[in-house]
Amino acid sequence: MKNWTGRIFAAALAFCAGGATAIAQDWQAGAGEDWKKLLEAARREGKVVVAGDPDLARPLSDGFKRDTGISVEFLGGNARDLSARLTRELRARAVTIDVMTGGPANIPLHKQGFMKAIKPQLALPGVTDPKNWKGGFIKWIDNDKAYMLMGAEYIHSAPFYNTDKVQSLTKWTDLMRPEYKGKIVAVDPRSQGAGQAAASYIVHLFGLDFVRKLYIDQQVTLTRDGRQAIDFLSRGSHWIGIGTSTTDLERLRANGVKNVEVSDPQDGPGSILGGFSIFWQPVGSPNPNAAAVFLNWYASKPGQEAFMAAKGTPTRRTDVDISAIPAYNLPKPGYVYLDQYTEDFLLDVRPKLEQTIDEAMGGR
Repeated sequence: MKNWTGRIFAAALAFCAGGATAIAQDWQAGAGEDWKKLLEAARREGKVVVAGDPDLARPLSDGFKRDTGISVEFLGGNARDLSARLTRELRARAVTIDVMTGGPANIPLHKQGFMKAIKPQLALPGVTDPKNWKGGFIKWIDNDKAYMLMGAEYIHSAPFYNTDKVQSLTKWTDLMRPEYKGKIVAVDPRSQGAGQAAASYIVHLFGLDFVRKLYIDQQVTLTRDGRQAIDFLSRGSHWIGIGTSTTDLERLRANGVKNVEVSDPQDGPGSILGGFSIFWQPVGSPNPNAAAVFLNWYASKPGQEAFMAAKGTPTRRTDVDISAIPAYNLPKPGYVYLDQYTEDFLLDVRPKLEQTIDEAMGGR
């Protein structure tokens, strides 16, 4: 696990540095004349405009340019702000973005008819071949299985703990111990993201009363800054963290901090999430051919390697090396996880859980 993100990024740099021609040919292996025409049209458009997490800017831009010769104009920013901007553009029919990345929160836009289907645009054999994907299928967030492509899949929700202060955490119910009162920090569950995903999982497991007792009676400290939560844990001001990020943890470990561990609760193994690996195309995108090429590339082996280098979350592709990913991020055979990245969960279950969390925490 040592220097996890560093090893992944170093491998990506080496990948980008050599063998560009062979790589470009390989990911397009078996493509027919229609693909060649699409690629030519995309090159005439000259660029693809992608909006999403700033961490993705360099790996995706460099990799796509290397493999296609097409430039990426990357709009990095806060997911909520970017979504609000694109929603305004969609309603005004003045879209400037070709591809949007992020979490699953934009699924209502699909239900409103603002997304273009990606599945019919996937033209490469290396992308559509079931053997290249975990479980033999590409995962889609939407029930139509065509609009919101999810590239990564990992386990989340288990609490972190300071090993200098806590010997082990084997159950979620251990969080209710009197000695942990005032010693737990949580990413605020009232904001979209990892904190909300963790709290939603706790509600799913134990219900409203448990959440109320945990967050209120145990005097949990709330923060919207995941890195701050990890810092609290490493310094020992707080002993346990809820909704904390494994990416932040591994960055900490890369800097030599070794006193924070991930628990393995036996009464709840966690949730399946996709992080920022959800990609979708708005209706009316200005460079539709370049967008189609980009989406095929993102779902290809080099595209998934580039994404994993940026975010450190394990791809669902079976032909990408994920040995540098910590074992606690990977689903274990025989475990039953709550999949929070499905349309039914996001539109039917999550709103009820959010209301439950708000009720449990009152006006806090």
